[in-house]
Amino acid sequence: MQALRRNLLGAGLAALMVSSAMAAEPETAWEKAGEPLQATGAFVVPPPSGMALGAPDLDRAYARYEDHSAGGILSEVRLGVLGFWQDNSESEEGVYVSGQVLFDPFVRPFDNWFLNVFLRPRPHIGGSASPDGTDQLFAGVTWTVPLWWNFFLDASFGGTVHNGPLSGAEVSLGCSILFRESIGLGLNIGDHWSVIAAADHSSHADLCDGENDGLTHVGVHFGYRF
Repeated sequence: MQALRRNLLGAGLAALMVSSAMAAEPETAWEKAGEPLQATGAFVVPPPSGMALGAPDLDRAYARYEDHSAGGILSEVRLGVLGFWQDNSESEEGVYVSGQVLFDPFVRPFDNWFLNVFLRPRPHIGGSASPDGTDQLFAGVTWTVPLWWNFFLDASFGGTVHNGPLSGAEVSLGCSILFRESIGLGLNIGDHWSVIAAADHSSHADLCDGENDGLTHVGVHFGYRF
């Protein structure tokens, strides 16, 4: 019995000495305990917090509008074929041809795709013409929002000048300078080309005297990104 007590006391003292040594040298604790277990088999890194597997890579989708060099400050050119559309009896006949140039954003890029999309619109200038309708020259800014796959949403806001009648005509515009806004749904085709179904509207929003029939067009635009 005394021999057993001496053995237990010795084992306890040895364990206490080992634990004290490991506590005094924490940097060597892993060395004393041995190497960690190595993982075997397939290991899949989980997606970042807040992103599900299969979600669209929005940063990469937005980057297609940033990654160019051939155009200098030019980002994209567009050519469209439009028709006049109005929700009242007044209308203009004929087919309209539209063209516009979009430039690089003036604001430096952010590290967040959401801020890039909404705080870095692309400036644009353009015009539309028809032998049977009102011609326009317009300018403003365009927001492009990447959607699922190769689709994107376009929206713009700015101003326009025109040569249409101000009063006394089927379509009377009231002011020579109007607000202009547009919206469109586009599809990217390859690295450079796109096709966009869009509608635009111009009016003075009752901010000046006179009639305000407005100008509304719908049509298809073809774009080329540099």
